[in-house]
Amino acid sequence: MTLRAMLATAVLASGLLLLVATSCVGPAVGLEGGALRACPGSPNCVSSEAAQGDASRVEPLSIPAGVDPESAFDALTEVLGAQATLETREPQYVHAVFKTRLLRFRDDFEARLDADAGVIQVRSASRLGYSDLGANRRRVEAIRAAFQAAMN
Repeated sequence: MTLRAMLATAVLASGLLLLVATSCVGPAVGLEGGALRACPGSPNCVSSEAAQGDASRVEPLSIPAGVDPESAFDALTEVLGAQATLETREPQYVHAVFKTRLLRFRDDFEARLDADAGVIQVRSASRLGYSDLGANRRRVEAIRAAFQAAMN
């Protein structure tokens, strides 16, 4: 192996190591002022607490009429636990980490029970990159479908 090939291999390995290391530690998660954190300016995050008309806006999960909000939140937690790693579970907040299939990137999913409004607020964000090509929006819609099936 030539010196040039060895150097290229070392640079590539260093880049991959940095990529893996940075995908392990995500941006800040959790509630801020009682709400989910706002999405950054990049199109790799969606949130039901974003303003109407914001490109990152998704609808919250609706709790069916007559269903106890805490029971609905427990059902959502079970849905998440079957698909992701639950990092934090509090009475009205859950944080789960999803891993992408191919490169095993980590994405953060958060939910906040808003019992007074009869909904569960959600946020899904990629830890790396600028665009997620719609992956977080698709994830929220898949979770919505699984949650609605669990409610029936």
